[in-house]
Amino acid sequence: MSATHYRDVRDRGFMRLDGLVAGEALARLRGAVADLEELARDRTVSGGNFVLEAPGIGGWAAWQQGAQALPGVLRSADRIHEHVPEFAAVQRSLDLAGGPVAGAAGSPGTLVNAFLWAKPPVVGSAKPWHQDIAFAPPSFGAEEHGIVTIWIALEPATVRNGCLEFIPGSHLLGLFPHTGDRERLPGEPPRAGAVEPHVADEHLPRTADPVAVPLEPGSAVMFDGLVLHRSAPNTTAAEPRTAVSFVYRVPRPSWTRMEPAAVVRA
Repeated sequence: MSATHYRDVRDRGFMRLDGLVAGEALARLRGAVADLEELARDRTVSGGNFVLEAPGIGGWAAWQQGAQALPGVLRSADRIHEHVPEFAAVQRSLDLAGGPVAGAAGSPGTLVNAFLWAKPPVVGSAKPWHQDIAFAPPSFGAEEHGIVTIWIALEPATVRNGCLEFIPGSHLLGLFPHTGDRERLPGEPPRAGAVEPHVADEHLPRTADPVAVPLEPGSAVMFDGLVLHRSAPNTTAAEPRTAVSFVYRVPRPSWTRMEPAAVVRA
């Protein structure tokens, strides 16, 4: 693909990559997820890069509040390429950094993190509006670098079970204020009433309606680290939504700006 094929990432902040992963590569990712789930099978509390789902409260809040979670039922996992190296091997074999990421950002990316995003039926919790770059550690160097993420569906991601939604063009507006509590550090006590960081409704731009991006297994969505996105809860009875994402550091794209966003009303 030429750079013009990736114009939507620059103009809208995101784009679909239909059929990005197929055949053996898709089977390898699914096998790696099974290995990751086995690592979490006996866990009863969140921690160590693994967040368990919790009915009614959600995995993130339960983790921060020290509330009871569902044993072994993952909501998300961080640094999955370190826990199961097969994830890193698959993304290298697909040349995600030198292919689609380079096409979007103008130069190859460097893998800085990888995640499992599990949203089990009935109890799969929502992820509120946010921008990924807001959670980059100081060592990331957000003034010089940006983020491009490739989010790959391993099962159908639908509006019913919580596919990603984006606000087109929001990545051009700067960094929006995020309300909520930071994640507690290892050894810190639980926080009663902890609220997941998010962009409150009154701070969301009204320049464009949110766009849902349903995906078939093996298809992906690639997006800029400043685009506003969220996912709804999975309220289906038997339709799990499982995905993995690979996060790449790139030289700061020319279209992004890090100063605070002005709230735009239309």
